[in-house]
Amino acid sequence: MYHKKSRENRARIRFGLRMQMTVGLIAVFLISGIFLYWISDRQLQKSREDQIIRELQTIRENTEIYVRQLLILNDANNDEESFDNLAETVVQEMYGSSGRYELAAYSKDGELLAYNYRKNHSDNQEGEAAELEEAISGNTAFTLIYSESGTLEVRFAMPVIVADKNVGIIRYCMDYTELWQQGEQMKGIIIRAAAAVFAAAFVLIFLLLNRIIKPVQRLTKVSRQMSLDLEQDQVNTELLAGLVSSARRDEMGELSRHYSAMLGKVGQYIQKMQDDRDQILKLLNSRQEFYNNVTHELKTPLTTIQGYAQLIEADQGNDEELIEKGVGHILHESTRLHRMVIQLLEMADRAEREEKAQIDMGNLIRSVSEAMEIKANRYGAYIRLKLEQNLYVWGQEERLRQVFINLIDNAVKYGEEGTEIRILGGRRKGHVLFSVSNKGQQMSQEELKHIFEPFYRADKEASREQGSAGLGLSICQKIMREHKGVIWAENRPEGRIGFFLLFPAFEERRDAQIRERRDI
Repeated sequence: MYHKKSRENRARIRFGLRMQMTVGLIAVFLISGIFLYWISDRQLQKSREDQIIRELQTIRENTEIYVRQLLILNDANNDEESFDNLAETVVQEMYGSSGRYELAAYSKDGELLAYNYRKNHSDNQEGEAAELEEAISGNTAFTLIYSESGTLEVRFAMPVIVADKNVGIIRYCMDYTELWQQGEQMKGIIIRAAAAVFAAAFVLIFLLLNRIIKPVQRLTKVSRQMSLDLEQDQVNTELLAGLVSSARRDEMGELSRHYSAMLGKVGQYIQKMQDDRDQILKLLNSRQEFYNNVTHELKTPLTTIQGYAQLIEADQGNDEELIEKGVGHILHESTRLHRMVIQLLEMADRAEREEKAQIDMGNLIRSVSEAMEIKANRYGAYIRLKLEQNLYVWGQEERLRQVFINLIDNAVKYGEEGTEIRILGGRRKGHVLFSVSNKGQQMSQEELKHIFEPFYRADKEASREQGSAGLGLSICQKIMREHKGVIWAENRPEGRIGFFLLFPAFEERRDAQIRERRDI
């Protein structure tokens, strides 16, 4: 499915913007070139025809004057008969004076009287006498004849008017090949110049469009890759960095940077969703594990109590040793069960049910240490305090007392015999930091990672007391969170293990409350 969708995307953008703009430019310039060729050809043809018409008008006027003068010189009348008699002379004289025109004389009815055409030429032109028909009708007319060999001939026929009388017809055959070739050369120059201008314009426009299209193609590529990455819940930060590094300062550069910022936000949201999903899964697993541990820990003492109760009931009090042993186990397990239930209740959220106040942690820790000194001495351990003055935190005294009871109790139970339990306290940059450490078997990184989880016990055999359910440190972490504090464990030099507690200082919290009241 993934590969199919990728192929569909490539097929959909195969005829991309660059190709569309290239084809569009070629089409525009091609149409423009054809239109320019057509316009220039028509304009040159019109100009050529206008020039021919002007020359033909001059030839007509000169021809009428020349015929009139020739009739006068020959003492002829201004009539058709005189023109017919002098037709040969007219043709010879006019041809000799011009030297460039071939011509023929006709009666006004179209009868050929005299001509100086070459034979092959006169044969060809007999069937092409449209202009002669017009002249017989009393109209001046001409015909343009373009040959395949690249020549241009003009056939011109005119009625000869003398003294307002039509006395005959003069027909010319003129070669305008040179004029036509000049026009073709001019047209070629125009086409080549236009082609050069179009080519330069095409290159410039193509480069400009390429500059505009290139970031669009880049965005398209990034969008396609981001779409594929998002399907796998991933975000390629290298692609985003490439967009942000765009040096362009126009709208396209701004679009790239905004697009990168948008994708960055999308990536952050996806990462947050993944983190939330992982956290939810972790919580669900922790909840299931917590339930399993609670069930196991509660089942063990209940099984022991039930077993000894059934044995005593079956024995009916005959075996005093069994009764004594059974009662001892029942008492021990019921005490352990009671302590476990109390600890589970301690893990409930009590932060909202008890009032908080300013606590002098120095006095609290000294009080707890004095109470725990007896148990520490029983195991050959002793407690040493090193506390700064005026260590105040904002919290619930009994809950904080329980934290230090649990930590000192663990230091006694898991420390080496004759060990020194050190309790230190002082200020650290707006916070109050305490540590409880003892000398004992150090923990691995994996154990340090899970030590605050409910029912987790790193080494049951290292404890001097049995029956621990592994809830003490979880309760400590719960209480620290209620007080906006942090607790963690570290392996320290000289084989010591330390538990550290970091609280917000009371003065800083008070300043924050004052600022909150001012904002309100």
